[in-house]
Amino acid sequence: MSENIDRPLELAILGCGAVTEIFHLPAARNSRKVRVKVLVDKDLQRARSLALKFGVPSVTDDWTSLDKHVEAALVALPPNLHAPVTVELLGRGIHTLVEKPMALSVGECDAMIAQARKSGAVLAVGLMKRFDPAFQWTKRSLEEGLIGEATAFDFREGRIYDWPLKTGFRFEKGSAGGGVLIDTGSHVADAVLWWLGEWRSLEYYDDAEGGLEANCELHLELRGGATGIVELSRTRNLRNSCIIRGTHGVLEVDTTLNSGIRLRLDDHDVALDGHAVRAGTGKEGLLHAFVRQLDDFADAVLNDRRPWVPGEEGRRSLELIEACYASRKPLALPWNT
Repeated sequence: MSENIDRPLELAILGCGAVTEIFHLPAARNSRKVRVKVLVDKDLQRARSLALKFGVPSVTDDWTSLDKHVEAALVALPPNLHAPVTVELLGRGIHTLVEKPMALSVGECDAMIAQARKSGAVLAVGLMKRFDPAFQWTKRSLEEGLIGEATAFDFREGRIYDWPLKTGFRFEKGSAGGGVLIDTGSHVADAVLWWLGEWRSLEYYDDAEGGLEANCELHLELRGGATGIVELSRTRNLRNSCIIRGTHGVLEVDTTLNSGIRLRLDDHDVALDGHAVRAGTGKEGLLHAFVRQLDDFADAVLNDRRPWVPGEEGRRSLELIEACYASRKPLALPWNT
């Protein structure tokens, strides 16, 4: 049995972009299980500014010396750097939480997983929506057959892109690896596979036309028999929910992490419409998911256990995304005849 160690995990954060400023550093400040000791970024002025704002004692532009200062790292770099940096960190014995997408290919995921097994260091993937109460309630409800056997799903997630990027990597194919599918779609693919199981066949359409897709549609058949559609967009505000139909009812879960759930069972006149909450807590927001993600990572490291989202889970959604890109077809657009 692992020992319950009650001390903060000494952490480095690699990458001082918007997600670090808006979520990772505030989450670390709200967690009693981690202490950020160093920020790493090639833009030292940016790193110093965030260090001053959040009380981080050290900054550097050289991540290769981290093993002298910390025991764990959070990799929030552009996606093309996730695999090479994570493999190097794990090889040095540094436990690593890597942002989504885990990597840009299944081969890179396999290299990361193999290095973690070889070194014994913890590898966790930043699919933080798994820590949302509504996502966890949905998982449990489907496992327990609340709406019977799942037969169909309809997942729509999109908004006019307004993320406050600090660099342009998200719109460069070499650094991002793709558009909305590998970005937002990392969370969506993970949710579908986590809730409903492995996939059997797919048809995928997007508007990339040689560049990066801003809109896409995925038609999916799962091994369990359920079929469904996933629609993602960076140019339109969509419903931002997943509707799952079963043999005994319908469940809809909001995907923007406001914990909203709607449920109707076929043999009941009364429907449920509310929010999932943890016992003893109130409604949680997006920051809570990041805090719980950090807490889980720290606990996995300090108590020698498997993290909630290990490398193998991150690989699963990337495998689906890679298959989509390999079979892409042009998305029908109203202005194209």
